[in-house]
Amino acid sequence: MASRGCLEGQTLPGRFHVDIVQKHLESTERHRLRSRPCRRKPWASHMELAHGAHRFELECCQHNTTWTKDVTVPYALALLRAFVDQALAAHPGTVAVSVQTE
Repeated sequence: MASRGCLEGQTLPGRFHVDIVQKHLESTERHRLRSRPCRRKPWASHMELAHGAHRFELECCQHNTTWTKDVTVPYALALLRAFVDQALAAHPGTVAVSVQTE
């Protein structure tokens, strides 16, 4: 269950941000094999955050291939926002909106 602050802020704690990007890369990134994308999902690991980008190393164990992928912080935040929006859409009514009156 998400914390009340996360639900109200429609976000996740910072410790989950890299995990969201990592899972996205594992789902979408592929190396090329004879001019076609490999069908296997790679294993992604976060290497560093430097110069405004998260650097990940991806590995296809099937073909013994590794490569790196840089993900900018703004793009990582966009992925996080999309993930949170999708999760909230799947569970409507879980966010309580407080209205302040003067």
